[in-house]
Amino acid sequence: MKPLQLLCMFLIVAFEGITAQDLKDEIAQTKRSIDSIVTAEKAQLKERLRTIEEQLDRKEITLAESRQLKMRAARESAKTISVKTREQSHKLSALVHQRIAENRTLSDTLTYKAEVQKTIDSIVIETRPSRIGGTEIRIGNDHICIGRRHCKVEDYLDRDYKRTQGGLYFALAFHNLNSSEHFSNNHFRLWGSKSVEIGYTRNTRLLKNNNLLHLNYGLSWMMDKLKMKEDEHFVKNGNITEIVPYPKETIKSKFKTMYLILPINLEFDLTDSFTYNDKTYYPTHQAFRVGVGTYVGALLTTKQKVKYTENGSTHKDMNRKYYNVNEWTYGVSAHIGYGNFAFYARYSLVPLFTNNPINEYPFSVGIRFGH
Repeated sequence: MKPLQLLCMFLIVAFEGITAQDLKDEIAQTKRSIDSIVTAEKAQLKERLRTIEEQLDRKEITLAESRQLKMRAARESAKTISVKTREQSHKLSALVHQRIAENRTLSDTLTYKAEVQKTIDSIVIETRPSRIGGTEIRIGNDHICIGRRHCKVEDYLDRDYKRTQGGLYFALAFHNLNSSEHFSNNHFRLWGSKSVEIGYTRNTRLLKNNNLLHLNYGLSWMMDKLKMKEDEHFVKNGNITEIVPYPKETIKSKFKTMYLILPINLEFDLTDSFTYNDKTYYPTHQAFRVGVGTYVGALLTTKQKVKYTENGSTHKDMNRKYYNVNEWTYGVSAHIGYGNFAFYARYSLVPLFTNNPINEYPFSVGIRFGH
């Protein structure tokens, strides 16, 4: 081959090499420009989110407002990145097509493009399924959750939907006594007589792969109050407890019994199970539920309080005497509800007082909130 031909071939190869290197350098520069834009915007977003948290800590905004502000900040940052990197993204696509037209090796170029697109899409706003709740903002490797304490879904699903769960509840009900002669209806006020219960309950799913049957059990403090209609009060007469007129004009007359209760219920819960990442979870109290059960309790104390007027002055007569109240109680109960709200009824199979000629059986009908 002649020297002139060799020189020409050398120049052609050298020119192509220089051109290819220039093209590769230009692609790398485009990627660096996009990285710089995204890094700066992500830093600004983190600072905005930190400022929102500080406002929440100072109680300048509510929790709901902080969630809205965080969502707005994340969406604005994602939009800003998209706008600012649009020109560089188009330039990168043109360079890739240029290499294709020149039959250059594409592996490194496509890798660059994939990395750049991943960088552009590095701010992700993901709304969780309704069963899970909350919204997650992903900024590269950083995760910020709105409406959830942490972002790893499996962690709180395993915690929240365990086979046995527990929680507090509060119940408020109308309270009265039942007897064959309806003695109670003549003496106690409907609106003033009530039952209050505060307790902790456990809920265990009985079937491994079915969410229908649950066993509820726990411990609670219960206070039953009877409020007299007239100027009357309870008096212990030997082994019998009677209602007799109070010698003075009363403003109010109340009789309270307080118990420590152990309730046990079989509950049918219609809440559906759901699957996340190929694992089935069984939530509770998210649909209609109905239950029947029993309870047993021990008397803690009794108290009678009479507020009366004498010579134009108001006085109180309060005592904790033993009024022949049964020290143990047990009975039946039932409830029907939706979610964490339920109507319930409870009926004692033990009369309130011992040895009375007429057995008076306490019962309550009301509402319950909580677990």
